Parts: sequence; C-alpha cells; structure tokens
Amino acid sequence: MLSDDPAHALLLGRMGQEGDTPLALLPLAAGARAGLGGTGALAVSATRLWLSQPQLVGGPSVASVPLSGVGALGVRARRGPLGGGWRLELAVEGRVLRFTTRAERAAVDAFARALQQAAGG
Repeated sequence: MLSDDPAHALLLGRMGQEGDTPLALLPLAAGARAGLGGTGALAVSATRLWLSQPQLVGGPSVASVPLSGVGALGVRARRGPLGGGWRLELAVEGRVLRFTTRAERAAVDAFARALQQAAGG
C-alpha cells in the first residue's frame, strides 16, 4: 500500500515503525466540508485502529487505539453542495467519532469488513 498523500505516507511509516501492517486503508476528507483542507486516513491492522489527520499548524498527526476499544462502523451516504461521499460513525473508547470519505463504496465496504474481521466479529 503506497500513497503519494503525506498523511497516508506518515500513517504507513508510523505503522511500519511500530511493526504493524495495514489490512485496509481508507482516505478521509478533512472537516465537515469534505474536500476542503487537508486529508487524513484510517487504517486497520490485526490489533489496532490507526488515524492520521491534518493539523492546523505543522504536519499531520498519527494516533492509534487497540481494537478492543473500537465498536461498530456505521456508514451512510453523504450529500451536499460539495458532492457526495460517505459519512462514517465509529465508536472508539466510548465516544462516537465522525469522518467523511470520498472513497468508492467498495473501498468503504472493504475497510468495514477488515475492521469487523480484525475485531473478531
């Protein structure tokens, strides 16, 4: 999984440093206005959920949580003046996090399957 996007490359590099391998990677659009600003990415490995996201100042940041703290992924179509995409809702350590992606539905479904399988469900 190679990427020209700096946030994706940082995420994959950090995972490699930690000895982790991505099972699936999903590009994210930043903020409520998908398509504006930087991008981020979600990745799932056999044991962790990873997130890279742009920062207002400086480069993107990377965080991860064990899959034991991750719940189900909800996906719904997103419509708006800036185009379509998918709205993701993910329970992480008792909070619901919301993301937007413009990836194709097949990529979203593949990510959701990888997450579910890795989490043991």
